[in-house]
Amino acid sequence: MKNIDYPTEILQSLEDYKIDFREFLPGHGKGAKLLLNFNKISGIEQVDGIILKGREIPNGIIADVLIKKGTKVEEPVHLCFGINKETGIQEIFPRIIAEDNTNVKIQAHCSFPNADGLTHKMFGHFYIGKNCEVTYSETHYHGENSGALVAPVSYIYVGENSVFENNFNLTKGTPGKVKILIDIYALDNSVVRSNVKAYGKNSKDSIRIRDSVFLEGENARSVIKLKAAAKDGGEVLMYGITEGNAPHCNGHVECSEIVLGRGSICRARPFIRATDPTSSVSHEASLGRFPQKWLDELMAKGLSEEEATNILIEAMLQEEEKF
Repeated sequence: MKNIDYPTEILQSLEDYKIDFREFLPGHGKGAKLLLNFNKISGIEQVDGIILKGREIPNGIIADVLIKKGTKVEEPVHLCFGINKETGIQEIFPRIIAEDNTNVKIQAHCSFPNADGLTHKMFGHFYIGKNCEVTYSETHYHGENSGALVAPVSYIYVGENSVFENNFNLTKGTPGKVKILIDIYALDNSVVRSNVKAYGKNSKDSIRIRDSVFLEGENARSVIKLKAAAKDGGEVLMYGITEGNAPHCNGHVECSEIVLGRGSICRARPFIRATDPTSSVSHEASLGRFPQKWLDELMAKGLSEEEATNILIEAMLQEEEKF
């Protein structure tokens, strides 16, 4: 497949996340792949045990990803949904099914490099069977003009004895207007780990994220970790919600946000609820700025305050999570 078939401009922002965009191109590397430019499938590659199908619709795609029972693959499934136009409306309907006893990683990327009045909507459904290990990682790039309106909604069901890890990263470029809703339902003995990072960089950036886990099965466990930064008038609001609705379940919500510059706003709202007397749900949240001594140490090495601040924000957002 030639780059002319799938605009390199859409994939190029993967490099900012230290991901080789060639891994998303059919014929390069291994693993299943599905590439979308607005509403046209521009690349697809199948592998044993994984079925990818897409139906083009006027403003986007209905995409099905099926991991067959017992399939265990090391190479990630690569999905890329992008638009290189400035304006337009894209609607994506992914349906991801991991049948029992599967082990898979999915790497998704949404890229709108020239967005200036563009809208992206996603309505996703994930069904994870029993005894599975599934990691879903999604990176976003919305261009440099704060010109995107992005509103993804995901409903995720995690079966008995399964482990599901969700990673969402929106730290490169300018977000624009972002509204994200994630609902995860955890059944008996399942483990859910959700890690969300976002960065609002100017007064045109407004990010609202609701990450929810509902512990519906006995001994279900979860950790939500939300990290965000806002500067120069950017706004970030993060809701971390966990409900303990079954015997002996255990959940935790952690929010960490940094706010810098006049007019910037960071808000963290952890909500926890327990309806079973044997469940345990906890939360912690921190808001503020970096300790002055950290800035002083970097500035003593010749950096400006802005350069030092950017380094600290990058370090905070890129720090590896340990669950």
